[in-house]
Amino acid sequence: MEAPAPAPDMVTAARRHLTERYASGVDRLLWDTEKRLIPDLDAIRSVIDAASSGHAEALDIGAGLVLLQAVRLEVDRLEHDVFEGAHGLGMGEEAIAAVLDLPDAAAASKRRRWLKGRWALPYADIASSGRSRIDGSAEAAKGGGRRAGEAADHAAAAARSAQPAGHA
Repeated sequence: MEAPAPAPDMVTAARRHLTERYASGVDRLLWDTEKRLIPDLDAIRSVIDAASSGHAEALDIGAGLVLLQAVRLEVDRLEHDVFEGAHGLGMGEEAIAAVLDLPDAAAASKRRRWLKGRWALPYADIASSGRSRIDGSAEAAKGGGRRAGEAADHAAAAARSAQPAGHA
C-alpha cells in the first residue's frame, strides 16, 4: 500500500526540525549561518541512529517518516521524468518493460500512468525549502567562494598590520 504524499509544508517543517535537532559539524555551521538544511537521507539516518540508541523523540520519528514519503515522491517524480525522456527518444513501452523486467508493454504503460499521477502531486522541492540539491548550486558555490576570499583578505590585512614597521 502506498502512503499518500505528505503536504509540502509538513515536509518543510520536518526538514527544519531534523536539521535543528541533528545537524552537527559543517552541517551545524551551515544551518546556523545560512539556514541550509541537512540532506533528507542524512536526516533520516540520524533519526534511525537516534532511535536505535534510545535518543529519538516521537516527533523525530514522525518527521523521519514524513521525509521518507517526500524522498519516495521525489524518486517517483524522477522515474516519471526518465519515462518521459525514454518516450522522447522513441523508446516504446515494450522496451521499457524489458528494461524494468515488467511482464509486458501494458504493465509499463500502467506504471507510466501511475507515475504521472505521482508527478502531479504537490511537492516540497528541495531547492525551495532552503538548501540546494546534493550536487550543490552555482549560487551557493559563488557565495562560499566569495566568503573564503573575504576571509583570506582579512587574514592578509591582519598579518600586515601585525608586522613591525619597516618589515615587508
